[in-house]
Amino acid sequence: MKKTFIFVCLSALVLSLTGCVKQTELSTDTLPVSVTVTGYVRYSALDKDLKSEEPEIVDKGHLVNIYYGIPDDKGNVDYALKTVAVNGDAFFKTTLGCPVGKSLKVKVQSSMYGDSYCANEEGKKVSCEAYFFGEFEASIACGSTHCFKLDMAPVANVGEDNLIQK
Repeated sequence: MKKTFIFVCLSALVLSLTGCVKQTELSTDTLPVSVTVTGYVRYSALDKDLKSEEPEIVDKGHLVNIYYGIPDDKGNVDYALKTVAVNGDAFFKTTLGCPVGKSLKVKVQSSMYGDSYCANEEGKKVSCEAYFFGEFEASIACGSTHCFKLDMAPVANVGEDNLIQK
């Protein structure tokens, strides 16, 4: 009987301690209202004159990182991450849980490698591989929808030595 009493007391203590864990991630499964995040992803390479070409859509399955969170009183945000893939039209759509009466700060990011033009140290324009990156953010009110135009541009050149970086 004494062992059973001690076991019950220890079990109650352990269960009460696990109930104090702070939730650090927003869950789309438990929150009653959500925001809808949509958008499309394109990239613009540089042409031989180092001017942006017309944007092209990314391939189906290209990944988009969506960081989201609720700003605290000082405007700081502990971001959660959700990654989604684009469809054949470079479009993405997802829903994120949002506490009633709040707004989510949402950042969308995407990156890729591709071909572009750049200049070397002598100023000669050369074809190169480039790292493309794009990021945009918005504050979205609970229950709303926001569409992001995520256009990526070359931010770093890869390949030959002495290429000028943006």
